[in-house]
Amino acid sequence: MTHKIFNWLDIAEDFSQTLLLGNGASVAVHGEFGYSGLFEAAQVHRFIDASVQEVFTKFETNDFELVLRRLWQAKQVNTALGIAVKEVDEAYAVVRGALIKTVQKVHVSYEDAREHFEHIYKFMRRFRTVISLNYDLIVYWAAQFGNDELGSRYHFKDGFNKCVFADDWAMYREAYSGIENPTIFCYPHGNITLGMTTSLDERKLVAGSQDLLNSIIDAWDTGTRSPIFVSDGTSKQKLDAILKSDYLRSVYGGPLSEVGESLVIYGWGIAKQEEHILDRIGAATPERIAVSVYDGMQAYCEHAYRALSDLGVKDIRFFHSDSDGAWNNPVSSTSFV
Repeated sequence: MTHKIFNWLDIAEDFSQTLLLGNGASVAVHGEFGYSGLFEAAQVHRFIDASVQEVFTKFETNDFELVLRRLWQAKQVNTALGIAVKEVDEAYAVVRGALIKTVQKVHVSYEDAREHFEHIYKFMRRFRTVISLNYDLIVYWAAQFGNDELGSRYHFKDGFNKCVFADDWAMYREAYSGIENPTIFCYPHGNITLGMTTSLDERKLVAGSQDLLNSIIDAWDTGTRSPIFVSDGTSKQKLDAILKSDYLRSVYGGPLSEVGESLVIYGWGIAKQEEHILDRIGAATPERIAVSVYDGMQAYCEHAYRALSDLGVKDIRFFHSDSDGAWNNPVSSTSFV
């Protein structure tokens, strides 16, 4: 079956509810994000040595967040009880070191990503909700850039007030300071901006946009934050991690379950390890879904069509990922929005 692939602007007016971003959105900005997860990136760049691999093997996972969270919590308990456990401290140190090296290696700098932000925030602002499955800072940076450009921090909202999450998405959808129909953005798999404090509270780390990545790395390095993001593992492992976090559980039961009548998927492979996301979309029963397609790949169109048809979606459309106005692609002077 051959599927027609539109240009984004030909179908854009029919889609304004929810945007779901997968890893392809980040890769479009920076090629180093093109790994299946941070563990693979760490392997490619040889940050996984025998000592690090041994820790992951014992936990039977490739997920940095899961391993670090368990070791970090063990460290907090040991410290509170005055117990010195050398093996826990050493395991935490080697895994943390591998994570820091990997993120420093693969993450784009603010300066190099900046040229994309105007196009990205204009694309995101079309939607009521932006859901990012990515651990990186692209969406956050673009949203803050958009707020600055548009003259108010209430165009894009992430559910945090003074770094503290408020589990009330309806409140953040309300107009405030003269800004109607704000765009909320969230992360079902967490994000490197999020972390657990030594008092076991979940917080967002705030710093100037250009300093944010270094501030996150410093917080991990000093042990003042344990990261909250899920970048590897099976669908079941990811769902287990989601249900253990107040923020992730709120996103899973909130915005991800309320995508509305229309959904746009950009850069998401709809892979087996993310069936829990697909299940949530199906439960939300959107009437129509638009899916980005890279390089006209009909095989992906067929894969996506079958997966989404199985959810009961009747109106499934495809659009070229590099067409005008889509994600980080500018609108040319010959195009009309």
